[in-house]
Amino acid sequence: MKKFTDTYTFIRRYPILPVLIIILLIFIALFAQFVSPNDPLYSDLSKIKQPPFWLEGGTLEYLLGGDFIGRDLLSRIIYGSRISLMVAGAVLISGGTIGTFAGIVAGYKGGVWDEIIMRLVDMTYAIPFLLVAMVATVVFGSSLSLLLILLIIFSWPPFARQTRGLTLQLKDTDYVAAARIAGAGPFRIGFRHILPGLVNIVIVLATLQVGSLILTESVLSYLGVGIPAPQPAWGTMVADGRQFLANAWWIAVMPGMAIFLTVFAFNFLGDWLRDYYDPRLRQI
Repeated sequence: MKKFTDTYTFIRRYPILPVLIIILLIFIALFAQFVSPNDPLYSDLSKIKQPPFWLEGGTLEYLLGGDFIGRDLLSRIIYGSRISLMVAGAVLISGGTIGTFAGIVAGYKGGVWDEIIMRLVDMTYAIPFLLVAMVATVVFGSSLSLLLILLIIFSWPPFARQTRGLTLQLKDTDYVAAARIAGAGPFRIGFRHILPGLVNIVIVLATLQVGSLILTESVLSYLGVGIPAPQPAWGTMVADGRQFLANAWWIAVMPGMAIFLTVFAFNFLGDWLRDYYDPRLRQI
C-alpha cells in the first residue's frame, strides 16, 4: 500500500504523463518516415472513409481509418506532428530571441528605448492576427514561409514584456551594480549578468507558448490560411473532416485528439515549470 501511495505521490508531483507524451511526439516527428505505416500522400480509393480498426469494417492496415480520399489517417497524423513541432520550434527560437533581446534593452536602457519597444509591443497586441493572416494569404498565397513570418512577428511581444519586467528588477541588484562599477559596458552587463537571471522565465514562457503556437497553426490551417494542401497539417485534416462528422467522425476527431494531447502536454509542463522555478507558487 505504501509503495502504491509513493508512486501516486510521485506521479502527482512530477509531470510524468505530459513528458511521456512530448517524448513520444518528438520521437515520431524525428523518425516519421520509419514509424509511419504508409505514405501520408498516397490515396487508396478502396479505403475512402474506412473506419478505425476497432469499428466494423476497419482493418489493421489503416489503424485509425482512412480520410475522404482514402489516405491513411495515422500516417498523416504522424507526419503532421513533424510540421507542428517544426513550426513551433522555428517560431520560438526566432521570436523568443527577438523578444528577449528587446526586453533586456527596454528594461536596462529605459527612456526612449523602453518607450519605443513597449509601444511596438502594444501595437502588435492590438493588431487582429487572424485578419492580417487572411489578408497576407490573399496577397501572397498560403505557404509555410509566410506562416512562419506571421507567427514570428506576433510571438515576440510576450517574451519582451516578461523579460523587461524582470530586467527592471535585476538591473538594481548588487552584482549588476558591482559589474557597472568595475567598468562593464551595457552589452556585457545585459548578456553576461542579466540574461542568466532570465533563463528560467524564458524557458517557462517558451514551454507555454508551444501549445499556443501549435493551436494557432492548426486554426490557421483549418481556415485555409496555414499549411497548404496536400501537406498533412493537423488543422487542415480537421477542416477536411468537418463535413463528414455525421458518418465518418474519425476524419476530424483523430487529428483533433492529436492537437488536444499535444497542447495539454506542453501547457501542463509549462505550468509545472512555472511552479518549480517560482518558490511562491511551488506546492509542497
